[in-house]
Amino acid sequence: MVRGAMDVSSTASETGATEDAGGGSGTPTATATTPTTITTTNATIHSLPNEVLTEIFHNLRVPDLASVRQTCSLWNEIVINNRTLMNRFVLSLRSARIVDSGEHAQVLANTRSTFEKVCLKACYIGSAPVLWHSIGSHTVELTLNDCTISAETLVGVLRSTRETLRTLTIKSTKFEEHRIYNTHIDFRLERLHSLTIRSSYVYDAFFQLFKRLCPNLKAIKLTFSSFERWGEQLVDFVATLSATLEALTLSYTKATGVLLQHIGRIENLRLRKVSLKSCFGIKESDILLLARVQPTIVHLNLDNLFSASEQFLQALSAFLPQMKRIKLRVSRIGNLHRSFLVNMPQLNYLKITDSTQTKGNLDLSAYENPYLDKLFVSAAMFSRNTLPRFFERCPNIRSLTLYQCMYENIHDLQLAFSHLKGLEYLNLQRTTDIGDSFFNRDVFDTIVMPFERVRFYPIANLRKLCYLNLSHCRDLSDQALMALRFPMLRKIDLRGLHITEAGIETLVRDCPQLEYVLVDACKRVCDTAVLYLCRDLRNLRLLNLESCKSITDLSVEHIVRHCRSLVWLNVLNCPQLSSEAKTRLKSVRMIRTLLM
Repeated sequence: MVRGAMDVSSTASETGATEDAGGGSGTPTATATTPTTITTTNATIHSLPNEVLTEIFHNLRVPDLASVRQTCSLWNEIVINNRTLMNRFVLSLRSARIVDSGEHAQVLANTRSTFEKVCLKACYIGSAPVLWHSIGSHTVELTLNDCTISAETLVGVLRSTRETLRTLTIKSTKFEEHRIYNTHIDFRLERLHSLTIRSSYVYDAFFQLFKRLCPNLKAIKLTFSSFERWGEQLVDFVATLSATLEALTLSYTKATGVLLQHIGRIENLRLRKVSLKSCFGIKESDILLLARVQPTIVHLNLDNLFSASEQFLQALSAFLPQMKRIKLRVSRIGNLHRSFLVNMPQLNYLKITDSTQTKGNLDLSAYENPYLDKLFVSAAMFSRNTLPRFFERCPNIRSLTLYQCMYENIHDLQLAFSHLKGLEYLNLQRTTDIGDSFFNRDVFDTIVMPFERVRFYPIANLRKLCYLNLSHCRDLSDQALMALRFPMLRKIDLRGLHITEAGIETLVRDCPQLEYVLVDACKRVCDTAVLYLCRDLRNLRLLNLESCKSITDLSVEHIVRHCRSLVWLNVLNCPQLSSEAKTRLKSVRMIRTLLM
């Protein structure tokens, strides 16, 4: 059984189709990436040398590459014997019982395929030394998500990966303390560089276990996790790794100033990346103390913490002059001194959230930086002429997010685009001031300002745009889609808009390279709109139709008939889909489908 697999939060990396070794849930799946297709006759292609076939296979998308492996034994041999091709697949097991006597374990133990990426979700993982001996020696990335596993079994699994494992992620897993203490360790994961523990309770013994296993960690990520007492063993774990550790993530944990103080003062520790998002026990003074003793920090995430004051930001910029990325919550965007960014000449990514939403007199001048590459502003209200002046002085921005912002004059946003001709990523999610006329050149050409005529720069002139998010801009309709012409656009988010098949028809014609389309909660999207998306977008890989209540079984027919590249589909909460149609979707080998 083959299904598609995709991580939608990954806006930077691309995932592709998935290959299963068995049928139903709990079957192994393999995922991969990349662009281009080939067309030729079977007679011609079978006569090509293996070297030429290999080069052709390198240019295939993952669904096609998975099909290649099932076409004939020769092609399968070419793929499995080529490490670059096989590294594009992810071995994924869901809801399976993994023991040496199990069906899936026996299939995998006998396969000649090798996988560098292994993901186990909701699996019972028992003792399976034969299985892990066959696949563990190739594993570079291992993810255990909501699995049931003992400490002894975990150690056995890691022992089989000791020569290759570089990234380990453990999610929603609880370990019994005394069993961890009694676990015998006779090896070390010399190549393991990243350890992520998410949504788990981390016993002190767990830190002690990995202290013995991982001598060369570069990144520790604890998110949505808790630990014993105030974290003494965490501090000891970090101290053990002081010679190599560069990144520490404690987001959504109970981290306190005491913990940061002890970590910051560890001898020989040189942190470069620190994330403390939503660690509500941390105050401004704690961050400044950390910055003073760890001046090597270049990435700092303080999102959803305290509202940073002007004095705090000035002191922080003095302590961390090499800063490249920072995420902040500020008390007011307009009251900051210019020296904040003057002291950070290398800053290229900035995220700021205004916690006051005070009307008027808001200014971005405190954040002007000609090297700024990515800007994220949330919940701000901009006064007149603020945006054009700011972007004129920051013309190199390629990624811009203005989330849930308000504008004293929405025309300023249009004028700002004339300074951002290299823009590739634009997110205007929940911008209530935007209507269809925002995209209509004729409307803006007739507007006369008090002192000068508006020099209109239509959004359609952003020729390099690859991503556009207009979700929940409640006043947008088909007229807005009809004005969009982006030849390089690959991803578009239209969630919650009042659009119909008329707008979709124009969109797919003028943006033919679209691969990711989100129209969930668009109640007027019907079967005809789905037909346009599936038939006319040859590269469509992700389609989100959740809560599109007007689609019927005919949409399933369009998907099955026309979608050749689709690997991820969401049709949750679509009440007119019959159980027969859902069953049919489940049988499509290349598509991972979310159903209800």
